[in-house]
Amino acid sequence: MPSCEERIYSNDYFSALLDFWPLEEEIDNITERYCYMKISDILGALVIDKRLLTSLSYTDYTYRLLPKLYAPMQNVSFPLLKSGIIQVQQPPLSLTGRSVIIGIADSGIDYTLPAFRREDGSSRILAIWDQTIPYESTSGAADQSENADEADRMRRWNDDRVEKRRTLDVPFGTVYTRAEIDEALRSENPFLKVPSRDMTGHGSAMAGAAGGKVGEEIYGGAVDAEYVIVKCKQANRDLRRFYFIAQEAEAYSETDIMLAYRFMDSYCEPFRKPLVYCLGMGSSMGPHDGTSLFSEFLNGMALKRSRAIVVCGGNEGNQAGHFAGEGDQDVELRTGEGVDGFTLEIWGSIPEIFSIIILTPGGESTAVLSSIVSNSKRITFIFEETVIYAEAELAEQSSGRTLMVLRFERPTPGIWRIKMRNAGMFHMWLPVKSFLGGEVFFLQPDPEITLTEPAYAREVISISAYEDATGAFWGESGRGYAADGQIKPDFAAPGVDIPVPGRAPLALPGPNGAENMNDLGRFTVTGSSMSAAITAGAVAQFLEWAIVRENDLFIKGREIKSYLQRGAAKEAGVEYPDRRWGERDIIVPS
Repeated sequence: MPSCEERIYSNDYFSALLDFWPLEEEIDNITERYCYMKISDILGALVIDKRLLTSLSYTDYTYRLLPKLYAPMQNVSFPLLKSGIIQVQQPPLSLTGRSVIIGIADSGIDYTLPAFRREDGSSRILAIWDQTIPYESTSGAADQSENADEADRMRRWNDDRVEKRRTLDVPFGTVYTRAEIDEALRSENPFLKVPSRDMTGHGSAMAGAAGGKVGEEIYGGAVDAEYVIVKCKQANRDLRRFYFIAQEAEAYSETDIMLAYRFMDSYCEPFRKPLVYCLGMGSSMGPHDGTSLFSEFLNGMALKRSRAIVVCGGNEGNQAGHFAGEGDQDVELRTGEGVDGFTLEIWGSIPEIFSIIILTPGGESTAVLSSIVSNSKRITFIFEETVIYAEAELAEQSSGRTLMVLRFERPTPGIWRIKMRNAGMFHMWLPVKSFLGGEVFFLQPDPEITLTEPAYAREVISISAYEDATGAFWGESGRGYAADGQIKPDFAAPGVDIPVPGRAPLALPGPNGAENMNDLGRFTVTGSSMSAAITAGAVAQFLEWAIVRENDLFIKGREIKSYLQRGAAKEAGVEYPDRRWGERDIIVPS
């Protein structure tokens, strides 16, 4: 029987979320048949053999429990000055994030960069959990070794790793501690000892924008903060197929992201230091009102003392991926050539029960599809190859609102029309742009309510992006408010042409793992993930003042947000809060 870890990495198994905690005897039974991973006291994930599944659908698993996929929010004048970050690094405050930890779950980190090392060369990274590197036992190799000393060394090393794995309670992957990272940095070929790499550079860019420093060159506010990093594994093949996302696209399952946050929280507990989480990924699938499962999870973490969560608002503002309407209305959607498929979500309002008719570019139409019918429907056409899978939930479990999900397979290029009937206020959302394999957009889009999930979570600090050089709002940035009128985003921060430390082009392994370690540089990155990273650095500076310097020892996320609102810069003649700016530019209160 495969181990739990082998099942997690295998495409023969599928992961679904549970929003309840099974009884102890149920866990034992589940473990024999499946594999259970605890995320929180009331949240976990089941890894299930696909042969036991009838299908992958919302009808079988409910919309709430089928993991959504998240994309990095990056598009591949000095912003820190305007935000007040540089000023508070100077006397008399001298706030640099000392004794504060920044947690980032993303594509990993290039731990060899000078920006993440102290002056003595040691690492500022407390740990890296690399979800992509399976744990490998050396006990078998030790038994086969003819050298007794070597076999004994391998057994002791394996025992240490097993104990570390048990203590850290990670269900898969490999954790590298600061001691191991420092040992790797002292070696000629660091990646032979700690083979964790950031293959896209996105995670490293975020860490740099939050607290990077090379000599006298400052990239982020929290230049003395430490890091806990999780390199998330890519979503498996079946989830990608379900959502029609290309295998080469960067896509992360919310299950793995939530596990990452659980790890960061538990790993940092013994250090008794403030912790700032920073999320630079997002999804346009969800209720957009702060009630999603991921939002609930983050709200619970943000209410802990000495914790803050900063979430980017996404880059979907000008992607024509949102439509808002009311009553009977025809909605037009254009698809281009070469699109394999896409998902469209229709969210109604309580207590309305709507119905739709879909008209193809060739003039065919579906029967009436009602949101009251919850079973899955497979719709085909006579003259077109397109297949539409339609599923509905009259009262979606998280929000209570009516939801219909349409999955288009091999959509015919041209104009599709969705005739809404008996609807009150409704919203439609397409996936984030990077998940679409081509041209898919609404002909009359609404740029509002385009923040990505989970930026609508009430207790997190949600950030939109603007261009520091001009002071103008960045058009690609997501915008509020929430679908229920909740005020989001909370703030705006610089997100265009943000300088970050890095390595270009991305270094590839040479012989025996050796690399050119001198191909360092200063690069610029654009995206709301950079806005979130800059804000995370500012929040780390603030937590140094509040907790480390004992000015407000019991502070938590809600109070941190309140402090920042009081220091936010506002322009005369503009009414705040604003759908684009929130409370305007993030300023570290001084």
